[in-house]
Amino acid sequence: MAVVTYLTRFPMLLLSSRVSFPAWVGRGLRMVPVGVFSSLTIPPILFHAQNGQWNPEYLVAGAVAIAVGLWRKQIFLALLAGVAATALWRLLVG
Repeated sequence: MAVVTYLTRFPMLLLSSRVSFPAWVGRGLRMVPVGVFSSLTIPPILFHAQNGQWNPEYLVAGAVAIAVGLWRKQIFLALLAGVAATALWRLLVG
C-alpha cells in the first residue's frame, strides 16, 4: 500500500516542483485541510442521533472544536480540543 500511495502522489509532487500554478489554484489547495476536517467532523456531530435525539457528547465536542478553531485559527488545535472534550465528557459523564 505504501508503494501505491507513493506512486499516486509522486507525479503531482514532481509536477508542482517544475510548474508554477496560478494563484487561484494555490488558494484552493490551502482550503483542502479545512474541507477535509469539516467533512470528517460535521456529519457525526449533526447526524449521530440516538433515539431521535442528538448526542450531547458530540455536540459539546463539536462546539469546543469550533470555538478553539475560530479562536486560534489552527485546525490541529481544534481537533485536539474536540478530542480532549470527548475524553473529558466520557471521563466525567461516562
